[in-house]
Amino acid sequence: MQIGRKDVIWNFAATFMRVASGIIVLPLVLRILPRQEYGLWTIYVTIGGLATLLDFGFANSFTRNVTYIFSGVKELKKEGYTPVNNDNSIDYGLLKSVIAAMRRYYGILSIIFLGVFTIVSPFYLTQILKEYSGNKSEIWVSWFAYGVLVAYQLYTYYYSSILSGRGKVKRVQQIIIIGQVSRIGTAIIFLLLGYGIISLVIAQFVSDIVNRTLCYYSFYDKELKLNLHTSANIKVSEVMKLMTPNALKIGLTTMGGLLNSRLIILIAPLYLTLDQIASYGTTKQMIDLIISLGLLWFGTYYPKITLHRVNEDFEQIKRMYLKAKFSMVMVFFICGAGLIFIGPSLLTLIHSKTQLLPAFMTFVFLIVAFLETNHGLAAQMLLTKNEVPFAKASIISGLASVALLFISLKLTTIGIWGMILAPGIAQIVYQNWKWPYMVIKDLDIKFKDYFISAFTTIKQL
Repeated sequence: MQIGRKDVIWNFAATFMRVASGIIVLPLVLRILPRQEYGLWTIYVTIGGLATLLDFGFANSFTRNVTYIFSGVKELKKEGYTPVNNDNSIDYGLLKSVIAAMRRYYGILSIIFLGVFTIVSPFYLTQILKEYSGNKSEIWVSWFAYGVLVAYQLYTYYYSSILSGRGKVKRVQQIIIIGQVSRIGTAIIFLLLGYGIISLVIAQFVSDIVNRTLCYYSFYDKELKLNLHTSANIKVSEVMKLMTPNALKIGLTTMGGLLNSRLIILIAPLYLTLDQIASYGTTKQMIDLIISLGLLWFGTYYPKITLHRVNEDFEQIKRMYLKAKFSMVMVFFICGAGLIFIGPSLLTLIHSKTQLLPAFMTFVFLIVAFLETNHGLAAQMLLTKNEVPFAKASIISGLASVALLFISLKLTTIGIWGMILAPGIAQIVYQNWKWPYMVIKDLDIKFKDYFISAFTTIKQL
């Protein structure tokens, strides 16, 4: 599995394109779309994020097991892993079985989502649109179009996962760039034509079709197709039995995370105005970009970290974890400062109808996001062992976050502060420190190791 600096560069380029899509499209969106409509788009995107709850952790489990197989593992386990003992040959029958399980699972998920979405939409959207002053018919059309889009995303959810699991990080990033370019071009055209919020739905649809199609054909090269065709696979039910225990634990973890972030945006509009949600959504979008940049190095090398795990090369795992942490800290420091001191001026310069949250509020938001990203990185390191110790804690903190949000919105007048502080308080009690501490114990990290890693990383720049 060859992953190196070129993969990091392509990952950076792909992340830059995500940022560029914001820089290029967001100003146009903020100028053309009324604040209420942009607030609605924030809710749309949240719906898409919540749909990943239906995956319930299987994407992560599938991807990790594909990486195991391409690393030479011949047997999958419910928990833990089998060291490869220098035999890196690929068991194509096992790979074929995992892919078949993916295909069936995500087909069922997409049907379930579309059914639930269709039933719930008339009740939820009617409530949200009570004070909406724009064209409600247009919103209904875009809403259901977005529902179909999310169903398609679920049906093809595993395409990029199998490509990443194979270690083709550079190819994944190249495809992301092409998808982002198609999204930018489509969004600009339809926004200028006056299609409003529907423009963003169409642009995302085009991007996803391009992305998924390229992922599919990049994974299934001629050699792989031939080997899969001539290999015997085991029953899908057997594969699911092996993956389900840890997948369910990861699902609980994912649910906890989405309760902390996505569900908050769905609950808040019932108590706050769409204008307030728009400012929160714009700030969150910028912070999400910072998180993506902060995890860029780690995400690029994650398949290789998994490879080192099954080869039990603990010194390499330790080195890569510390380098990932240093990268994350530097990105948050530099980009966070830019968001606070430069961000508002840039939005004013483009005559945006939606502004960021106040500076101090944004600063606290960044602190909460950093602590969550830090413990999330540590949790992913623990996951390379095919163990999920954080499931229960994640769901408890997610429920606590929602409870704190309800209390703040119903019993106080702090408004947007509640959306920021509720998940922050819920997670700092346990998760923010627990998983980083476990990684420190697992890898025997000393205080001096942080300085050595930082010095080495700076020297290599």
